Amino acid sequence: MPIHFVSNWQRNSDALLLRIIPLFLLVDCVNGALLQYTGSSFVLASIYKLLLLSLMTVSLVAQKPKLVAGLALLLVLLLIGPGLHWSALPMRWIQADLQLALKIISPLLAFAYLSALSQRMPEHCRLLCQRSLYFSALVLLVNILAGLAGLGFNAYQPLEGVAQSFLGIKGFFYSTNELSAVLLVLSAAVLALSWPQHKPRYLIISLLAVAAAALMLTKTGLFGVLVLVLFVPLLLQPAPFWQQKRLGLLAGAVVLALVLLLVWLNGEYLLRSLGIYDKLTFVYHQRGISGILLSSRDYYAGKIWQTTSQHYSEWQRYLGVGQGGVGLYLKKYFAELDWFDLLIFHGLPGLFAFLLTFSLFIRRSWQARASGMARCLILLNVLLLTVSSVVGHIMTSGMLWLPWALTAVLLLQPDKLGVSHHLRQQKESA
Repeated sequence: MPIHFVSNWQRNSDALLLRIIPLFLLVDCVNGALLQYTGSSFVLASIYKLLLLSLMTVSLVAQKPKLVAGLALLLVLLLIGPGLHWSALPMRWIQADLQLALKIISPLLAFAYLSALSQRMPEHCRLLCQRSLYFSALVLLVNILAGLAGLGFNAYQPLEGVAQSFLGIKGFFYSTNELSAVLLVLSAAVLALSWPQHKPRYLIISLLAVAAAALMLTKTGLFGVLVLVLFVPLLLQPAPFWQQKRLGLLAGAVVLALVLLLVWLNGEYLLRSLGIYDKLTFVYHQRGISGILLSSRDYYAGKIWQTTSQHYSEWQRYLGVGQGGVGLYLKKYFAELDWFDLLIFHGLPGLFAFLLTFSLFIRRSWQARASGMARCLILLNVLLLTVSSVVGHIMTSGMLWLPWALTAVLLLQPDKLGVSHHLRQQKESA
């Protein structure tokens, strides 16, 4: 194929992607609204995301064909095990396996595309990442306000026999846990950009992010946002700051420990105020402390492992049995632990994809750790790895892959954000 023909395809793909990428969270929001009010989403979000992935692939083929070939090979490996069972399964299970496999490789594809774009069109890429993340944060805020107004879905369904006064809100988005992970990523990006430029704005964004996480009623979302709010300003500081403010940081750590102690001592009052005390008490009596911390995910993982061990040979489990392979025997076929679900559904290739994705994101951010922005990205990636390992909904999310990649590429290029100049000035004046 002539080089100029490939280049034209790349330019056209880039031009369209620059226009439609900022809409990613808005499309998911509209998708949920259609689902609630018409009973069907008309696969709007699926069509949009498939278009994004197709255009990114077309653009990458021109610049990094070997990388595209590697991702294509990984996709094939992910589908070999589930594909062995497709002839005996309804079409919906085949679609589910294909969709999950695409979700698994999507963070790698998006990160590769945006990294390549930043090399070809650095200013366009920077503006694309900033505008996309800020606009999505605005969409999330408006969605939360809509939820407060009584529109959209509750975050949780009521439990039988549990009187819970507040079930949380998630607006028009379908998955609370996925939305909580998106909130983490958007918070990390917007907080990291705001602190060097405008401290009062940082405070406002912090309060909004904490309020949004509290309204969703997700433990990991609230914990993750609080960690980001506390540590992003510290991670953005230059080296002399840590030497000069040693006593102040020690005093801050003591104050934080006292605050956590007060929260612990007044835990029952706070949980009753949030309206979730009865639910947590119910779960504790049913599953113990692990039921509260893991929301019984360890229990479901044990059942899934036992069931697949009974019905499938060892070599089949090495390749993966697919969602339908588990769904034939269990109503709840997701344990909601990413590493475990990918191992069960896609076998060793699924587990490899999990390790590869987090290794790549953490390694790239660690290599740039001299930058405060990259240190913030390290913290975000560690939080996402923790959430993915014990709560899930990171690698299996259809909402997170693009904001994660946008945030990673943006925070890995602080010099192009105009922020590192501010940090250099701080260092010179110290």
